[in-house]
Amino acid sequence: MNFIFGIILLAMFILALRVIWATALQLLSAFKHATQTFHRYRTQRSARNRLPAIMPQIRHEVDWVAMSDSVRQEIQSRNHAINREAVRLEAQLQAKLKIIEIYEADIQIAKLERELLKIKPVIDNPEPEVKKPRRAKKQSVAVADVAIQKVPHPVSQLRAALKGNGLSVPVSESVRH
Repeated sequence: MNFIFGIILLAMFILALRVIWATALQLLSAFKHATQTFHRYRTQRSARNRLPAIMPQIRHEVDWVAMSDSVRQEIQSRNHAINREAVRLEAQLQAKLKIIEIYEADIQIAKLERELLKIKPVIDNPEPEVKKPRRAKKQSVAVADVAIQKVPHPVSQLRAALKGNGLSVPVSESVRH
């Protein structure tokens, strides 16, 4: 039992040494990397402070007007891309507003058609117009005297009777049923 216990302790000790050794190597490599980065930063900073800023010389002569024109054109093309988007959105907005106007016009047309359907039965069945009887050509005086003596039309007699003017209208034979 002591032998097995000793082997277990020895294995645990070896594992602990390996873990400590691996950790120490990782810390050492991280420290080296940090020191190298620090030295590189320090040398770059000191080099910047010591050397004056020197513009590189261009060996050929530069046409500054042409360069400024090309830069201006590039800026305008970039801005135009933005403006194209704005123009496209504006066109979409105008199209949608026109569609809304068309829908509103359709709604108005539908309302007017509904009102027309309400009025149409009245128009389709108009009351018959009462036309004035046309006068025949002037007849002779003798025929006119005979027309005056004629018995009035039965319908006019009925109307007068229904009105009840208090006048007793003589009932002719043709009115009786």
